[in-house]
Amino acid sequence: MTDLKAALDYPQDDVRRFKEAGLWTDTMPHQVLAEWARTAPNAPALIGPKASFTYAEFCERSQRFASGLLSLGLRRGDVIGLQLPNIPEFLIAYFGAQMMGAVPCMFHMPYRSGELESLIAHVRPRAIICVAASEKYDAPALMQKLQERSPTLETVIVVGGRTPPGCLAFDDLSSTGIGEISDQPGPDDPAIILFTSGTSTQPKAVVHAHRTLTASAFHTGDRMGITSQDVVLCAPAHTHAFGLCMAVTIMLAGAANALLPEYSPPLLSETIQRTKPTIVLCGLAHIQAGLKAKLWGPEIAGSVRRVITGGAPCPPEVLRSLEAALSSGKVFQVWGMTEVWMPIFHDLNAPLDLRAASLGSPPVGHQVRVVARDGTVLGPGDEGELQMRGPFLMASYYRNDSATRDAFTDDGWFRTGDMATIDANGFIAITGRLKDIINRGGIKINPMDIEVLMDAHPAVQISAVVPMPDEILGERACLFVQTVPGRTLTLENVCDYLAANNMAKLRWPERLEIVEAMPMTATRKIVKRKLVELLKQTGTTPEARN
Repeated sequence: MTDLKAALDYPQDDVRRFKEAGLWTDTMPHQVLAEWARTAPNAPALIGPKASFTYAEFCERSQRFASGLLSLGLRRGDVIGLQLPNIPEFLIAYFGAQMMGAVPCMFHMPYRSGELESLIAHVRPRAIICVAASEKYDAPALMQKLQERSPTLETVIVVGGRTPPGCLAFDDLSSTGIGEISDQPGPDDPAIILFTSGTSTQPKAVVHAHRTLTASAFHTGDRMGITSQDVVLCAPAHTHAFGLCMAVTIMLAGAANALLPEYSPPLLSETIQRTKPTIVLCGLAHIQAGLKAKLWGPEIAGSVRRVITGGAPCPPEVLRSLEAALSSGKVFQVWGMTEVWMPIFHDLNAPLDLRAASLGSPPVGHQVRVVARDGTVLGPGDEGELQMRGPFLMASYYRNDSATRDAFTDDGWFRTGDMATIDANGFIAITGRLKDIINRGGIKINPMDIEVLMDAHPAVQISAVVPMPDEILGERACLFVQTVPGRTLTLENVCDYLAANNMAKLRWPERLEIVEAMPMTATRKIVKRKLVELLKQTGTTPEARN
């Protein structure tokens, strides 16, 4: 565990300040789960498509799984990989591992050997938990092949279906007797490993401690108004920071977690109608697809009083359209990162115009600033890189000193890489990604300005703008579009549309690429580096292809 704890080496002045301010406590998430099991044993905790669990059942299964892991010889500080969808077994394994001191590491469901081999080599898990083989993906077979190449990976645990020889069945481990855990984890111990989403670079590993998770989740639930009376549907994958943070938040609030194992508009519609959530957490892509499928109306989403979207900025017109579709619900944006589990969020009474224009303000104990490229701290309304510091921030990347050095300024502020403005009231608006800015002969083009307009085009399902090299100007803009089924689009259509929306010609994209599907992360963020790679394969001359 030594090198994992080294990734949690916070400056002692910060540790003292966070504890004195009550921002860090000694409470750990699995202790709160046990308390809910004691005080509200019959309250619904997990609502799956095939099985549901009360808080008492959820806690007991987690305790049994913890004992099962100990019986395998796993110990406090060992890393356990999880590649599971949003199903009850994911959260039973997650909290069970934390109860006995192991450190769950998240592997996204779409990852295969090309991604998993390097990630496994980086975090060195002793066990991996995966789904049973299906027609689309034989996870156990892949894990056993990776096991041959990983000196630390001893055990493959399979959820559901047939358990192949050499693997262990999840149900067997979660049905053992509940034994005493002699070597208990502490609040400063590592609790999880998450990889950054890797939309522009290779993923980096982030470690958070138990006390960080508890503090962040309690604060998030309070700001979002989540209570034990709520049913919360979280569409993003729990292997991602947004989904996992909200899963922990839902549990700490004593609410019910309505689980969506796999996303599609029909499955989301069915889950909303079956579980009747009061709060829905989702990404921008979920919202846009749902609006086009007309699933946000009162006949389907009548129970929903709040939709909270994160992962990517939500264009104001999309947020307004969603709120208009809901019968009585409000729509909020939330900002966070794998590195910093802090919700930038609005007060629940904030008016629609304010919620459409900005994300909100940072939580208590956090500082934010906007900085120019030359390091100058900017004033209200000026655009620059959003930087921050506070108690929910990681201390460093795991086993990646160079990335840690790049991520922090000399005076200890974390560089988010997001472009933003902060108004006179302290409300933050994300305006793009620093690395995405296109430099066209000295003219800076923010792709998000184009994408917001194009996403509102009736022929466009989703869009993305990336740079393409140019010998004269340095870079030009290329627009990628996934069209609405049955609709067509040309570069001339795009230029006419942007002109009608008063965008200067020098900012128009000079090439159009139509794709069947955008490359996405597990949380439905567009992976722009893959679009750049596609451009390299097809040639980067500015002539349009459509």
